[in-house]
Amino acid sequence: MKSLKTQDVHDARRKVEAIAEQLGHRKVKERVDFSFRRFALDTIEADRKKVQRGERAATLVKDSEWILKKYLTERIGAVDIRKVDYQRMQEVVDELTDLELKSTSIKRIMVLVSKTLKTAVRAGVLSHVPMMPEISLKHRTRGWFSEQEYDRLLQACRDHEKAKTKVRSQTVGSELRRFIQFMVETFMRPSDVKLLRHRHVEIVRTNRTQYLRISTDFSKTVATPIISMPGAIDVYEEILKEQKANGFGGPDDFLFLPRYTGRKFAFELLRRQFRVVVESAGLSVSATGEARTIYSLRHTAIMSRLISGDAIDLLTLARNARTSVEMIDRFYAKHLTAEMNVEQLHGAKLAFAD
Repeated sequence: MKSLKTQDVHDARRKVEAIAEQLGHRKVKERVDFSFRRFALDTIEADRKKVQRGERAATLVKDSEWILKKYLTERIGAVDIRKVDYQRMQEVVDELTDLELKSTSIKRIMVLVSKTLKTAVRAGVLSHVPMMPEISLKHRTRGWFSEQEYDRLLQACRDHEKAKTKVRSQTVGSELRRFIQFMVETFMRPSDVKLLRHRHVEIVRTNRTQYLRISTDFSKTVATPIISMPGAIDVYEEILKEQKANGFGGPDDFLFLPRYTGRKFAFELLRRQFRVVVESAGLSVSATGEARTIYSLRHTAIMSRLISGDAIDLLTLARNARTSVEMIDRFYAKHLTAEMNVEQLHGAKLAFAD
């Protein structure tokens, strides 16, 4: 009882109970749920009461519950709602678009996101609702990196590696740069790459070329093998070399951040580091106003093939990127300019030229 500065048993008991009560309150504070899903459920519950009062259609609650379960819980359900900003919402829109959802469907999903953010504002958790991504019926090109911008992005990665920059206590290392290179060389979706293990990857070398054959069974769409660009082999072998030096690189080890079994956490680390590097390189927004997210790496892979792929047919590109010809045409091919394909434009000699 000396530590409680009293010799009275009853007084000591009261002090212990007071301390326990204080600790209890502290634990309650620590357990406060700020997740997006929690506020989405609060929003749906508020709508349920409006339905009961006859102020809203009976289908509102059912539709919102379905949207939350099917499209939002996996993507941002566990994210602290105070971290759901414009960039994060743009990533959600990018992924939903990549699932080939119509603009009207994406708008419905983002309405629930907006309502959820307003619920957090009313609860005093947010001071305001962040700017929402624009979803237009007119198909705009995706935010991608030109060849020069891609070089700047990789150089920014190297600069942060050298400076040992820390993002949320995690040092930016070579893994982020390898991730960026791998994405651009393979056409893969970020959501697929985060689950990729070494057993899914096969190195193929022939007399004419070399590539990675990537076969998975967890893709959001089709699960046909992906054939990488030749440069992916060098990137993959570097990843394998670094991992084996650190006790990883086995068939069941993940390609990126294998030390973390929680893949949502691992992907969040890469996403945060990617954002810091992109912002430091002045590449957050394209010259035409499109926001750059981690999905921009996939867009870059597809656009680079359209620009310099020597008249690659859209069906081959679409199948390899696990998407449709319609998606390639709507969001990529239609936005090519003459200057982007200047070599092909100049390659055809005019009949009346000397």
